[in-house]
Amino acid sequence: MTATWLRRCVEDEHHFLTELWRTRPAVLRPTDPPVEAVTYAEIEQRLEDGLLKVPYIGLVQRDAHLPTERFCRPRVVLGEVFADYADAFQVRALIRDEDATVLLRYVDQWHQGARELARGLGAELGRQVEAFFFRTPPGTQGRPVHRDDADVLAVQLTGSKRWLVHGGPADGHWVPDREDGDPGDVLLDTVLQPGEVLYIPRGFAHSATAVGDEPSTHLSLTIREAATANLYAFAQAVLADTSYLPGRPLDDPALQAAADDLLSHARLTLDSLTPEDLVACTREAMRQSA
Repeated sequence: MTATWLRRCVEDEHHFLTELWRTRPAVLRPTDPPVEAVTYAEIEQRLEDGLLKVPYIGLVQRDAHLPTERFCRPRVVLGEVFADYADAFQVRALIRDEDATVLLRYVDQWHQGARELARGLGAELGRQVEAFFFRTPPGTQGRPVHRDDADVLAVQLTGSKRWLVHGGPADGHWVPDREDGDPGDVLLDTVLQPGEVLYIPRGFAHSATAVGDEPSTHLSLTIREAATANLYAFAQAVLADTSYLPGRPLDDPALQAAADDLLSHARLTLDSLTPEDLVACTREAMRQSA
């Protein structure tokens, strides 16, 4: 039997979904981790080809994103200037001389292996899944302690990385961002080895530092959840169909009648839409948009 994408990431799907999901961080050791989905050799080739550009590529240090002009050069194509294409020589110099971390965003949008993994995992979980690639020099921390608006499965590809995971936010009013205050007690302190997967529940504060003598590469699979704004946007979209009404009623009675029809339609639509339907449809709309 072919392993599902989720099983390749977590090994025991039932245990993951019933004991870990949204509850606590954990190190997972699947027998067939998807480490082949993206390799740094492929990334270096894409960089050498010269088609990687911002915002798909970024260089970061612990406290800041490096300005794009430090690693990008403009190009002239058919007499028009195009900016923000990454220059391989400048990128390598910043990695070598300033210990910059390479961050590749939305790898699933431009890399076939990452796309198959993200879409397969998303279909199994019924969520939008995106892929981000990190290459961190030895002894450096790519990003400060922060909270992500997603559950994360971090697949260690090469090298080793020490992760510190703290607790989740206190309530639903939190913001996914850098955690400048006290992130709370450390729930998990672990060094991830190639082939291991770290699960971080949505909103749990965390940081990572490459350890050992070689660079660390990992693929972060971010499993997005609907927020209140997503629910509201889908509800608006459901109510937006006014094609059954005249575009420009000719007089006041006709305008009042159109308003009455519109309100009646909205009430009927909302009455037939359960909270479960709204959540499920919003999740599916997000997944299809990926």
